[in-house]
Parts: sequence; C-alpha cells; structure tokens
Amino acid sequence: LLLQPQMDARKYGFAKIVKARRGQTVQQGSNNAPKSKTTSSKINGNDVGMAMEVLRFVHMQLGGDADDDLHHYYLGTSEEGEDSTNDNSSSIGVAAGRHSEGHYTQFLDEDEELSDDLTGTYGDAIEKGTDVNEDGTEEDELEFDESILASTNDLMNAVRIAFRAPLVSPTPSNEETLPKQTIIQRRHKDAIDVSNLLSEQLRMWSGKSSISVDVEQGVRVVATSTCLMRSSSGVGVSGLDKKSYKFAYRIRVENIADLLDSKEQPPKGDDSSESSVEHRAIQLLGRTWRISECRLKNQEPSSVLQRLLEDGALTNKDYQEDETQEELKEVQVVNEPRTGAVGHLPVLGPGEVFEYMSGAELSTPTGQMEGCFHMAKVDMQLTDSAHVGNPVEALSWASHDERRFEAKVG
Repeated sequence: LLLQPQMDARKYGFAKIVKARRGQTVQQGSNNAPKSKTTSSKINGNDVGMAMEVLRFVHMQLGGDADDDLHHYYLGTSEEGEDSTNDNSSSIGVAAGRHSEGHYTQFLDEDEELSDDLTGTYGDAIEKGTDVNEDGTEEDELEFDESILASTNDLMNAVRIAFRAPLVSPTPSNEETLPKQTIIQRRHKDAIDVSNLLSEQLRMWSGKSSISVDVEQGVRVVATSTCLMRSSSGVGVSGLDKKSYKFAYRIRVENIADLLDSKEQPPKGDDSSESSVEHRAIQLLGRTWRISECRLKNQEPSSVLQRLLEDGALTNKDYQEDETQEELKEVQVVNEPRTGAVGHLPVLGPGEVFEYMSGAELSTPTGQMEGCFHMAKVDMQLTDSAHVGNPVEALSWASHDERRFEAKVG
C-alpha cells in the first residue's frame, strides 16, 4: 500500500526528487534519535524503522508537526538507555503522556534530555536536515519522501507499537499531565481517525494503481490515478450527456539498487560494494504512454447505470454477463523518448525517488494507461539532472547501447 497525500489538481506538472523512506529517519543509533530497544522482541530493528515511518505519515496527515519526536515518544529509553520493561509491558518513553491540547495538532513539548543531545554543530545540522562532512561543514541533503510504500507487515507493526505506547510517563516531570482517562479517550479517538485515514488510503490505492519492478536494472515505478472531476458538454446522439472525465496520475520512479544490494551482504571490511552502489545512478530520458478508454461494445449503458458506475456503486464486472461486452479503445499515444517527464530529465542515486503529477482527459469513467520510461545507467558523480533543452550525454548514445534500457509501467 502506498501511503500518499491526496492528489491536488493545482500540482499538475509538479515534480521533485526526494529520498525514499526506508526507516532511516528512526533507525537506532542515528544522530536524531535516542538509542532504544524495540517494543517487542518479535520486531527487529529494520521493521521498527518502517513501522515508525507509517506512524509518522499518519501523524503528519492528521495535523502533526514534522519536528515532533515520535521515536522518543513511542520507543523512548530509561535514563540508563536500556529498555526498562519486561515481556508483558510496553517500552517506556520519557516524553510519553505529556499531552497539552491534544494528540496530533499540538503534540509533545521537546524533551530537555533530547534537546541537550542535539546541540552544537551536529545538532544544528540535524534541525536543518543537512549532512555534516568530516571537516564540520554542512552539505545539502534531499528531503525525505512524503509517501511510504508500506507492506502489510509494516502496518501491523505500526499498530502493535502504537498500542504499546505508554499512557503516562513514569519519569518525573514538572509539566502538567492530563488525567489518565482523558488520555485514554483521546487514544480511542485517534484510533478511529487513523482507521478512517487508512480506509481512505486503501480507496485511493485499490484498482487505481500499479507497481512495476525491474530487478535487473534496479528500478521500481509506482503509478496511482484518480478522477478529479467530471463535466458535461452537450447531448450526444443517444440522448445522454457527453461526459468528460479529468484524471490525475502520480508517477514515482525509484532507484532501488540500495535495496537489492542490501540482500547481498559484502564481506566485512569490503568497501567496494558500497562504493559501487553509490555510483549506480539512473537517468530518466523520456516516456512512452498508451492511454485507452474502457467502453462497451455496440452499446451505451443507460443513464442510471452510467451514474452508478461513476459513483463507484457498481463495477464493470457487476453488470457484465459477457466479458466481451467491454473493450479498450486506444485514444492517445505519447511517444516522447527524449523529453524526460514534465520537462525534467532527473538523475537518481540509490534510494532516491523522482515523483511527478500529470493528467489525462477521457470520455469514459474508466480507462487504462501503460507504457515505459526510457532510461539510462549513468555515473552520478559525472552526470547532473537536466531540463529539456540542456545537453544530456545519454541522449547521444545509440538506442542499442547497453547502458540504455526501458522501465515498463502498467
């Protein structure tokens, strides 16, 4: 399930390169999170990282602040830095239970102990979202992705961690703490809000998305679509209003070389594999799309049936006795192998995602889109992202060059 923000028609043509969420923002031992054991011996460190990414997405979608320390809240440690719980209780967070005016809109005040750990050069860099070089200078870093491609296991672990979060911290504090019953009531409301949010996410995903993975080239493409609006433009020969359906689609092209290489652990002390992965970049050169409308053969549905289909009360399979009644009619072909996507020819390193939003207009409430991205394997240290009109070395390579390939979509 791709946990993703709602599509916004105002972002047509919007594009960005971000860092994929792999649990890095909450991995134990990182500079921006206290060391902690997991809440359960059944959840390993990597699984906790992805589960916490799910909880962060939920927190943000329901009005939380990006700077709220969810790791410390859910997976906090005792003063000695060790897990102070037994197998039958949850992990104790130092800041847990210190709610002021609610759960997501106004979260926890930053814990003083954690603030002390984030001071000086490294602390400042963390707050700005930058990396620190060995010489102490800062370098720009990509923002983390808003969306998360989560597995069933990630969702289950997120629920497990959330349920085991303590209601009230046993750590002495000068801050006022809400009554336990009030916190419980708010937790119940949180659960209902999150359930509604995940149901909406599932509705956005089911039947409107695809995941295409090219393991050999290390590319994953995730596509989702939605119908933003419908409009009428006169009356057709059958007496029905001519409908126009405006669809938006969000495309995510991801370099997954880091995921594939993590499955093949290099020998200890061997840095050659890591160096190789860092240079394993890909560049998006262009795209080819075939867009089709889903129509009925030799007939048009009644106006009532058409409305039920539009509203989602029925699917095509609900009323079709014969599958041959429906056909796909290709209505648009986009063959642009040299113009990137929405004007961009991005270069993606391992763990990076290029995301953009565009759209299409159909005369039917359902349709299909498939095609491919024209890609090239490049050296990230020698190749920069470009825009249409900029010189791009990979475009000069022959079509049969082994460095060029196609990433299928749909």
